[in-house]
Amino acid sequence: MLPSDDHDGSRAPADDLALLDAYSQAVIRTLERSFAAVVSLRVEEPPKPARGRRRGGGSGSGFYITPDGYLLTNCHVVQAGGDAARVHAVLDDDTMLPARVVGTDADTDLALLHAPGSQRLPHLDLGDSAAVRVGQVAIAIGSPLGLTHTVTTGVVSALGRSLRAPNGRLIDGMIQTDASLNPGNSGGPLLDTRSRVIGVNTAIVAGAQSLCLAVPANTAQAVTVELLQHGRVRRAWLGVSARTVPLARRMRRALELDDDSAVQIDEVLPDGPAAQAGLRAGDRIVRVDGDGVGDVDRLHRLLGRERIGRRTTLHVLRGARPAQMEIVPQARV
Repeated sequence: MLPSDDHDGSRAPADDLALLDAYSQAVIRTLERSFAAVVSLRVEEPPKPARGRRRGGGSGSGFYITPDGYLLTNCHVVQAGGDAARVHAVLDDDTMLPARVVGTDADTDLALLHAPGSQRLPHLDLGDSAAVRVGQVAIAIGSPLGLTHTVTTGVVSALGRSLRAPNGRLIDGMIQTDASLNPGNSGGPLLDTRSRVIGVNTAIVAGAQSLCLAVPANTAQAVTVELLQHGRVRRAWLGVSARTVPLARRMRRALELDDDSAVQIDEVLPDGPAAQAGLRAGDRIVRVDGDGVGDVDRLHRLLGRERIGRRTTLHVLRGARPAQMEIVPQARV
């Protein structure tokens, strides 16, 4: 292999060229295996009865995860056209297929659609996002600004980031990447060099360059199973409205609490689990089965579907007095 000129007129070592070529080949092979499974989504509001005109909608990206037509995207993509929106998936050969929304999960900003074709469809495998490492190559495919099947590459910049979902809930464990994303990339896959999905591209951090976030594949896997089985994602529910409040240092020391805040109940809903357990407005939750709470976001994380129907101990402060309350969380509707 002949050395080539570098930008400053010098010669680049042959080893560097071979390394660059290996990187290029890895990306190209990934794309060859993945392109056909990625779709552009078109979301349209139904026509107004009075004028027969469509009022708007949106667009985004998605990708097939099964050969019989199930695909993943972002919740905010399919909700752009309202509850009665018409969604179509556009394949890489411009074939347009009607897509049915199987279910959405606003808490993780994910949605599952079904857009079957006349034959088996190319699809992508969800990888193990717990095995992702900072610095590994990340490849994004999507339809930014309507430009279908656009590819950007970068690395995994950080792990364990948090992002506020459109409904206010905190999405944990997000993957940060510097693979450039733009409006329209939402819902597309973030891939490793073996064409496995490590995340679902979700958000661009406003005001920052190349700072993008993806919902981890393990979260997408869990949400997909729930949506297929139940049409929604079940989470434990206490039947309260609550907020984060600070704790006095003296009380923290007396009760040996690590957190400087707690979750105060503002309202107990009638006939809910909290009402049945005897919880009251003003009670402050400091622990769930021995795990510190600290704030509302952490309480949400502790109330996963595994606690539905399971007796749970809440450690609360009623005034200045500690108390333990037994509660059986229900599935949130």
